[in-house]
Amino acid sequence: MIFPEKLKIRDVTLRDGLQNEPVFVETDQKVNKIKNLIEAGFDRLEVTSFVHPKWVPAMQDADEIGQNLPMTRGVEYEALVPNRRGLDRFLNSKIHNALFFLSASTQHNQANLNKSSNESLIEIKDLIEQTTKEGRKTIGAISTAFVCPFAGIVPYSEVERIAEFLVKNGVCELGLGDTIGKATPKQVYEYCSRLAEKFPDVPIGLHLHDTYGYGLANVMAGIQAGVHLVDVAQAGLGGCPYAPGSPGNIQASRVVEFLEKQNIKTGLDLERVKNLDKAFRELLNNARNFKETV
Repeated sequence: MIFPEKLKIRDVTLRDGLQNEPVFVETDQKVNKIKNLIEAGFDRLEVTSFVHPKWVPAMQDADEIGQNLPMTRGVEYEALVPNRRGLDRFLNSKIHNALFFLSASTQHNQANLNKSSNESLIEIKDLIEQTTKEGRKTIGAISTAFVCPFAGIVPYSEVERIAEFLVKNGVCELGLGDTIGKATPKQVYEYCSRLAEKFPDVPIGLHLHDTYGYGLANVMAGIQAGVHLVDVAQAGLGGCPYAPGSPGNIQASRVVEFLEKQNIKTGLDLERVKNLDKAFRELLNNARNFKETV
């Protein structure tokens, strides 16, 4: 087995962790939590999504977040960019990296983005070109890369086809999403190792959910396949509003502790990460209580 010296961990709490919550967390509270995450050692953070607030109200302050981030040397901020309008907003922000996303399952892509996967690819091609011209980094994120809530298991051939298109058109990194947490370690290893072999110069990340408790096993499967980055959320928050049954993301403190016990360094302060579990739960509880009193 492969046990690397270190593994990059990206925090997605501010975006995926909050996007499905029925309450809105104020912008200044989000910025304070970003500072706390940086203090814990996170240097890649997915902080918002430039979607229309009508569809994801929790991201209604994306423009404010993009202008008020604590700019810290060595820290990279990322945001989801769904379309041309979203790209204009992204380019007007201080966020470093644009994450362009679509689903390997066209059924899920239709539910999520109201277009087929092929239609999304055509649009993303132009978005990648424009972003690259502006000197920003581009990431290609493939949702439902393993299992779709509507269509079941997604064939590897479809994931590779989409990945090949994204790489050909200039993305700097690929991300595979287990959107509903039903991927098995065997499937994660197979898909990631085959992509790593086909695109040896393109870093691959994993975005995992934990429906059946396979999350940590899938992290290890990804490591064996050459994955360089894993997404986490504080307190296991998160879920996709367009994926029925989608649970939270794999919990940051559990992943960090799991890796450290195997001498895989993450650059994170485990005790601070554990404290963030409590801090984010309290943040959401306060927001819910405030909503009830208004």
